[in-house]
Parts: sequence; structure tokens; C-alpha cells
Amino acid sequence: MKAAHRPGRVQRRGALLLALSALLGCGSRSDPGAGERARLSLMLSPTERRFWIPLARSFETSRPGVEVDLIEGPTSTDLRENLYTTALLAEDDSLDLVYLDVTWTAKFAAAGWLLPLDRHFSAAELRAFLPAALDAGRIEGRLYRIPIRTDVGLLYYRRDLLAAAGFAAPQTFAELVRIARALQSPPQRWGFLWQGSQYEGLVCVFLEVLRGHGGFWIDPESRAVGLDRPAALAALEFLRRCRAQDPISPPGVTTYKEEESRRLFQDGRAVFLRNWPYVWSLVQREDSPIAGRVGVQAVVHAPGAASAGTLGGWGLGVSRFSRHPELARAFIRHATSLESQRAFCLPTGYAPARREAYDDPELTAANPFLLRLLAIHRHAVPRPMIPRYAMASDILQRHLSAALAGLESSRAALHEAAAETRLLLGRRRPETNAEVTRAAGSR
Repeated sequence: MKAAHRPGRVQRRGALLLALSALLGCGSRSDPGAGERARLSLMLSPTERRFWIPLARSFETSRPGVEVDLIEGPTSTDLRENLYTTALLAEDDSLDLVYLDVTWTAKFAAAGWLLPLDRHFSAAELRAFLPAALDAGRIEGRLYRIPIRTDVGLLYYRRDLLAAAGFAAPQTFAELVRIARALQSPPQRWGFLWQGSQYEGLVCVFLEVLRGHGGFWIDPESRAVGLDRPAALAALEFLRRCRAQDPISPPGVTTYKEEESRRLFQDGRAVFLRNWPYVWSLVQREDSPIAGRVGVQAVVHAPGAASAGTLGGWGLGVSRFSRHPELARAFIRHATSLESQRAFCLPTGYAPARREAYDDPELTAANPFLLRLLAIHRHAVPRPMIPRYAMASDILQRHLSAALAGLESSRAALHEAAAETRLLLGRRRPETNAEVTRAAGSR
């Protein structure tokens, strides 16, 4: 017998069960009969699901006869992507909405798994979103993803320590290194923490340093690869020197992800931290040892280049196999309204995707940094929107990690990464100087 549904309830399903049901076609739903409730479903991270419950309940209240199932997926982003992929490959209709990381959209759209959204959202509706966050959902001129929250890489620093020593906040890599060395006292307090583990976070850090040196990774239009150019070598050498030569980063930084580095910084164990906007609300909490003593700004850059934090974030798309696409689009409108942005971003510290949210008194009172974050977001650098992004990222992760561990020289690591990336993209030869100039100029 079917269990009674309560509004906004969370279905806890094992990852293996979900994958098997998709493969065997057991997750398909029949159309609702007379008196039955229409049902929408999407899969979320278990750390986020409780913040989605108010959004689901308010949508159900506004749409009598509709229920929203929030399916708890695995914590790992990669595992959730795999489960979505498995279900969509099987043309399973049990997931109406796809909660998309910014890097998934090209792959899912190229496979034909997402419905285009262009003609269902007016120009006025789309202008309400941050341009970079919205553009991350466009593939070959079609819109497949509406952003609900956005991210950009930031530099956090101990404002009190810098002020006591007479330092202004750094703007360049050289200034960051100089201040970090002057104020660190390892192992009790290190100069600079970042995400150096072999995962997507390392790619985000490297991309910021690369763009901060004036370089590029992959141009999505021409498929030009910039990994074996001087700017890429300078970027990797900077990260390698941070932990290898008169280090300002701990040896263990190559095992750190967002939370490991955030906790160390929040415990007073570092001068600088590269991380995402969610950290701001955590370090300012009353129980934080460094509350009121933290500054935050755009990431640093080389002289003559510009600061560019990596663009991140999540948004919603509609599965091509949904039985309720119109209802799914209505839920996207609801989940990305100003009221929903407020309900979602206030308790999480996430950066909203709507422009007007950055002027919202309630949001800015809770997070005064939002106004500055809006300006920083205008210069965010997206990762290349290519269908085989995950494979390109894996290539880069492996060779960056090898260089940071001392298993390859920086030059050899980048040469191999560039060659493998060109092979992945179907390029038969390295780029000409003119192609590189065009790719760099399109930034």
C-alpha cells in the first residue's frame, strides 16, 4: 500500500536502489488518476535538503493537488551526477527536475536529456538573474538551466593580523606571499590555505591562479588549449612554491577540500584562505573564534592581469522525460523568486542568483558582504562549457596533483595535460599564436 504523503517530505532512498530502479525501468510513474496528486521530484545533497523543504511546502500550498518529493542523494557531487546520468540514460521519468552543478549543463544538454527553457521564460524574467550565472546555463545559444544559487572564488584574510602589522590587503600574488610569510608561525598558524586535493576544487583554484596570470585553460568556442603556455607554467609554479619552497601552505594542503581548509582558518590556524561565499556567514558566527576579525575580497592576480574568481553554483533544469514539464517550470519560477532566494540563502549563507537579492534589506542585513560580492561576481571566470568537461577536468586534476606531489615537473605535467586535452577535444596539433591570442582575447 502506498504510504501517505506529507507536504515537502523527504524520500530517503539508497543510491544503489535509485540506480537499479533507473536501469531496470522500475522508477517510472503512471499518470495520476482522478483524485490523485501530481508529483514532482528532484534529487538533492543530504546537506541541502532541509533548506529546500520550505520551498517545497510553499509551492505545494500555492498549488493544491501537487506534491514535491525531495529525494536525498549521496553527499558526493560526482555520485549524484552519476545517478542522474544513470536515470536519464534509461529515460526514467521519476526525476522531473535536475539540480545541476554549473559544470554538468553542457554534458546533459548535449545528450538531449534537458528541455530547452528559452521560450518559457520571458526576457524580463531572465534579466532578473546575474548574467554570468544565467549564461552558465546556455549551450549553443539555448537555455537549459536557471540558476538558484551562485558561487565565486574569494580570498579571506585575518583583518586584525594585517592591521596590527600595518599591512593592507594584498592585490597581487607577490603581496600575498610577502604578507603570509611575515605573519605565519607554522605549524600553529600557516600563511595560506587552499583546496589542493585531487578533485574539482583543485581545478577551481588553479583556474583562478591561471586567469590571474593572464592565461586560459580551454576556449569553449575554438577548443584552443592554453595549458602549455607560459601563464599556465607560472600559475602551477606559484601553487607548487606555496608548499615546497619556503612554504606558506602546510604539507597537507594537497589533501584539503573546502571544509578542511575552512575549519583550520576558522580555528585561527591561517592568515589567508581561498574559498567560496558560504564561508563568510560561518566565520562570523558568535561561536567562531575569529568572528569580527575577518576580511574578504576578490582573489589576487599578477601585475598587469585581472582578478577572476572561478564561477560556481547550482541551478534547475527540466528532464526531457518528465511527465509534468509545465509544472516543473512553475516550480523553477517559484524556487528562484526573491522570496525563495531569501528563504534559501539566509540560513545557508549561499550567494543568491537574482540581482535584486543583493539589495534586499533582510539579506544584506544578515550578510553585508553581498554588495561587494555582486561586483566581484561580474568578473567571475566560468569553467569551459564543453560536453566532455568531466574528462577534461580529470586530466587536469591528475597532472596538477602529480606536479604538486613532486612526481612530475610543472612543465612536464602541463605539457602532458595539454596533449591529453587536445586529444580529448579532437585537435590534431597545438594552437597557432593567432588562435591563442583570439582565445585569450575572448576572456
